[in-house]
Amino acid sequence: MRYLIRFATVAIATVSIATNCQAGSEPPPALSDALIHYAKLEYVQAHRMLSPLADDGNAVAQEILGFMRARGEGVPRDDIAAVRWFTLAAEAGRAEAQFELGRIYRDGVGVTADGRAALHWLRSAADRGKADAYEAVAELYLGRSGIPADSAAANEWFLRAAERGSAQAMYNIALRHAEGQGVPRDDIEALMWFDLAYGDAVGSLRDTIASARMALTERLMPIQVQMALNRAREWTRTHRQE
Repeated sequence: MRYLIRFATVAIATVSIATNCQAGSEPPPALSDALIHYAKLEYVQAHRMLSPLADDGNAVAQEILGFMRARGEGVPRDDIAAVRWFTLAAEAGRAEAQFELGRIYRDGVGVTADGRAALHWLRSAADRGKADAYEAVAELYLGRSGIPADSAAANEWFLRAAERGSAQAMYNIALRHAEGQGVPRDDIEALMWFDLAYGDAVGSLRDTIASARMALTERLMPIQVQMALNRAREWTRTHRQE
């Protein structure tokens, strides 16, 4: 499983290698080789090959070195070094690095916690299509990490995350409707979102959503349940991005 996760990370980097090259040029062969070593968990070789590329300004190499330093992969864990590499890659436009940097500033790992910096980098990652960033931005707008609470903004970002398939965002929207948090309380709307979330969730989150969905279903009349399911189908048809 760990190999598959690492391979997926490298695949994301590999797909966008071309963004770090001049138009019409080929990506450095050493970078492709280094990413293969990294995917195979051959961290010493990967680090040795990535370091000179990162020093020369290659944003993909900088991003991967950020992960290696943050996780202690083949090198001692060094949160400060991770921040340095992620910052360079983020400033070059790497969405994964922007997302990681946003979480670092949110949580204060290797830096002083800074909600505004977290919001900046998480929004930047979202602007570049990083799906998880939408959920993270929404949570900041709930009044976390020193960001003033803004229910309208939180709702907007949760919806944008939901449109990109975030089961966690759908679950959060359901809870907000079920409890009247920042939106009018609406059990039918809540059940709609619980149903949508259940369809995309996995693992323990799916179990949690199943329990919440069942509890709410038992309180509603059959016609209300059907209304919720109809809304879920209509929302999927009209809002879900392909």
